[in-house]
Amino acid sequence: MAALTRATKANYIIHDHIQAETTDREDHTFCGIMFPVKCKDILPLDHLVINSVAIRGALGPLTVWVTKSEDLNGEIQLTKKHWTKIYQKEHKPSFVGYEELDLSAKPIILKPGQVKGIYIHSTRRGDEAIVYDNKAKQKTVDDSFITILPGRAHVSEKVFGSIPIWGWGSAWRDNREFVGQLKYGAVYKLWNPQENLSFGGSFRTAARILFMCQRRKESPFSKLPDDCLFFILNMMRWDWVNDTSVEMRREQKQRRRLRRQQMIQEADAIMDEENNNAVANEVVVAEDDDAQVEGEEEEDLDLDLMDEDSSDDSEDADTSDSDDEDSDDDDEESSEEEEEYAWGDHVGSRSAFHFNADDSSDSENSEIDHERDEDARRFALMRARRNIISFLRSH
Repeated sequence: MAALTRATKANYIIHDHIQAETTDREDHTFCGIMFPVKCKDILPLDHLVINSVAIRGALGPLTVWVTKSEDLNGEIQLTKKHWTKIYQKEHKPSFVGYEELDLSAKPIILKPGQVKGIYIHSTRRGDEAIVYDNKAKQKTVDDSFITILPGRAHVSEKVFGSIPIWGWGSAWRDNREFVGQLKYGAVYKLWNPQENLSFGGSFRTAARILFMCQRRKESPFSKLPDDCLFFILNMMRWDWVNDTSVEMRREQKQRRRLRRQQMIQEADAIMDEENNNAVANEVVVAEDDDAQVEGEEEEDLDLDLMDEDSSDDSEDADTSDSDDEDSDDDDEESSEEEEEYAWGDHVGSRSAFHFNADDSSDSENSEIDHERDEDARRFALMRARRNIISFLRSH
């Protein structure tokens, strides 16, 4: 029964108050900026609470929006129905210092591994409302808790407007970075047996030693039941035994590397099994072909020639029909591609914004890309072999 009353997360709203501040080169000013924010899953977090955003510029009537979807899957839709307004207020110009937008009434909640889009917009006339920068790196801010990614700038005075202030072209500009501050708090998980792997190696070692001591009769801990030890560990903070985010990040990379190696081994095993099955099927097909040839020698040669002529004619007709269908499909695809992009030098206003929220570093990304290429080649060879075998069987 004691396990039922043991807390699973901190019962205080904010455990840590953290401020993430971006670089500020003042490359551009315009009406709005949209960018993705990801909550990392390195530390044993229950969730993050973003309670304020700070920006600078001429400001004016400001609104802040957040995406509705809980799983963006690398894509953010730029239409109003996919967003929720959480802030609206008019602000005086602040060209030097950051002006804080208090979101405590409707804070942004992020679970570990979750990504949400944030969109800040001003309806003030002109092009000086909000300061933002050109994209300088893959991640605008990258700390132990969150990752702020580059996004799109908005050059329309209307919220989610598709027409820029000069009346032509796209209203969104790719490869732009948010300039300002995000203030957020972290609510940590509390230790429970099912959450043991979410904590660092030093914490897990301490928990194991504590239970090893309890199992020895000469230890004072032997007088305590398991539930008492559970509550002791439950009330300990994740970093009380000198775990750090750097060490936990290193452990996470190692686990991910081992998981990739396991996937590669499983793929090799599948390919070997497919090859063995293909060889066995080739033997069966060869035996069937020999038996069929012996039976066909007794048939009339003229009938065979007539069948071949008719089959050639039908194949010619089929190939001509398939060529026509392919040309029609190409025309449809080209027309769809033309409709997807608006006139101008940027992506159309109705197209979704795509992002990559992978936590891997640049060196690890290159290693992952190489392994993905090898896996892609391996599976392409398997598919090609399977297609050839199925073609031979059908003929």
